[in-house]
Amino acid sequence: MSASMARPADAPRIAEVNAALADFSTRVAAQARMREQVEVCLVAFGSEVRVLDPVAGALVDAEHADPARDFVPVGQLEPPQLRADGYTALLPALDVALRLAAGRRRHLAEQRVPVLRPLVWLLTDGAPSDEHGRPLDAEELAPMAGRLRAVEAAGPPEDCVFLAIGVRGADRELLEVLAPRGTLMLEGVNFTEILKFLVRSSVRVGRVTTSGEVHDEVAREAEERRALRELEVDLL
Repeated sequence: MSASMARPADAPRIAEVNAALADFSTRVAAQARMREQVEVCLVAFGSEVRVLDPVAGALVDAEHADPARDFVPVGQLEPPQLRADGYTALLPALDVALRLAAGRRRHLAEQRVPVLRPLVWLLTDGAPSDEHGRPLDAEELAPMAGRLRAVEAAGPPEDCVFLAIGVRGADRELLEVLAPRGTLMLEGVNFTEILKFLVRSSVRVGRVTTSGEVHDEVAREAEERRALRELEVDLL
C-alpha cells in the first residue's frame, strides 16, 4: 500500500485497511452459505502491484498472477499484514483486478461451474499517482472510469460490479470519478450484507440483478448504518 496510508503517524490509515480485511474474512467466513459460494483474490498496490499467492501465503508480483490459482475460498483466506510504502499505483492495480476477475470467470465456466457476477472492491485513501509519484487528477482517471462503466453495463460473462471504498481522509470526489454510484466510506460498509444481497438476487428464478440495483442496495444499507450510528450517539 502507498506511503500516504501511513498517515497520520498516531493513527495510520493502513491500520484501518488491515482491520477491514480481517473483519471481512472473519465475518464472511462465519456465514455457511458465504463459505460455500464466495472466493477472494487480494490485489495490493503501492509503487508496485502485487497479488496474494494463497499457496505461498505471500504477496507476489502481479506479472506472476494466475486466475486459476490466486482465488481462494473465503473461509481459507489469511489476509497478510499490509504495509504502507511507495506511491499509489491505483490504475495498474485496477487493470490487474479486472483481468483476474474475467480470467477466473472464464476458468470456472470452462469447468461448467456456476458463477456469480464478480464484485471488485477498491479500498484506498483516494490518492492515486503515476509511476513517478505524481498525483493523478480526475481527467487522468477518466479512461479507467469509462472502462469500469462499460464492464458494469456489459452482460454475462463480461460484467462485474465495482465499489470504491475510501478510508478515513480519502478524497471522495476523486473516488466518485471511478465509481459515481458506488463510492462509500469504510465506516459505512457492511461487507457481509453486500455479499448476501448478491447471493440472494442470483438465485431468484428469471431474475438478473443489474449493477445499478446492487449500487442502490449498497447505498441504502450504508445510509441505514449511518442513521443507526447517529441515533446511538444521540442516545449516549
